[in-house]
Amino acid sequence: MHYSLHSRQKDPNILLELLQNRFTKFNDSIVKWKFRNKEIDSNFLEEKLVKNYKNKKNNYSKSNNDYHDWIDIFDNGLKEIKSTNKQPVIFFSGGKDSTFIASRLIQNNIDAIYISFITNDDEKKIIDELANKLKIKVFFTSEKLEFLNFEDILKNIKEPVMDPAGLSVLMILDTCIKNNIKFSDAVFIDGMGNDAYMGHVPSRRELQKRYIQKFINFTNLNKIIPTQLWNSMGKLGDILRPDYMYNFPGSNIKLENYTNLNLYYKKYSILKDILLQRALQRGIHYDFCCAMNKSIIYVDAINETSKVIFPFLNENLIDHFEKRTMLDFNYPTLVNKLSLRKYLNQKLNFDKISKTKNIFKPTYLDFKFNKNQLQIASNFNIKINKLNIMQKSDFYLWSKYIINNNINFAC
Repeated sequence: MHYSLHSRQKDPNILLELLQNRFTKFNDSIVKWKFRNKEIDSNFLEEKLVKNYKNKKNNYSKSNNDYHDWIDIFDNGLKEIKSTNKQPVIFFSGGKDSTFIASRLIQNNIDAIYISFITNDDEKKIIDELANKLKIKVFFTSEKLEFLNFEDILKNIKEPVMDPAGLSVLMILDTCIKNNIKFSDAVFIDGMGNDAYMGHVPSRRELQKRYIQKFINFTNLNKIIPTQLWNSMGKLGDILRPDYMYNFPGSNIKLENYTNLNLYYKKYSILKDILLQRALQRGIHYDFCCAMNKSIIYVDAINETSKVIFPFLNENLIDHFEKRTMLDFNYPTLVNKLSLRKYLNQKLNFDKISKTKNIFKPTYLDFKFNKNQLQIASNFNIKINKLNIMQKSDFYLWSKYIINNNINFAC
């Protein structure tokens, strides 16, 4: 799959959706996607994912969930990286996806530069062990931006980047400059894109949240509590969201129109298949329009000629998983990407190195609101001092975009 960026996001309604969800609907994003050179919409992805999940066997045995049926397809897709004649730079998190990509790049004799964003010594230890296994050199990010001007980037972006992991991308790009990597000579490799078809499995905590939200919705408590109080509750306020929103990350800002704004996602709640529902909601809208957009938009803001490649958005690979006879996840144990995990454990003893998946903890740049931002907050009746750090960061990034692009709202 390939993308292109349209002109800057100027639609006030879409921007309000970004503030409250951190993502737009797939069709509303300025990042437009093509599948086999044809521009697609969310309906196209919905149809493919329904086929991917329906009428398939649950083969939980490790011997059944193999990777040999698709690894050659994946490797063949890596030829796109070679065809760019540019230096591949890998966003190497040390997670399953980026580690698998690194392993296959090495196997296919594609030289790459590996850069990791870390926040503590434990993370560095895991990545060092993986690097030793892979026999690669990894560059680590610094504690703060040293070369990129954050204010300039915020002026250049074409849509607000609201993903709490956005800082990790900026730090990696900053490390590129530190190591004299020219953006015009590089192609960036991101491991996102396979959750939707390899099993978008929720965590136990997310399932618990789903049942609580269903109960709260039944009591209509969410219709009684004022929005200001809802916002001041921070992450706890997520239980007041409509139950069909449990698949999306929370601790976000809600305005008076929050529930009506998200009625679109209610259509997925009729599905009895929880994993298909999650793949359609989060896999299409959040993953593309928040998680993947951050890399695309930040790279573009620094150099418009630079591109991001997502090896798991290999069209032949997506088609293959659609036709596959067995599912690649074990729902009772909430484990996804069974075949990929098997590869990593066979080749790298991955589970022994990275024993558990750490809970994602967002990091933030230092920021301070100016009077124009505070005025915008007042216009929307948002009490900045009542927000948690994630909500404050959201509003800072969003309001900066509003000011930099002279967006006017009829408040």
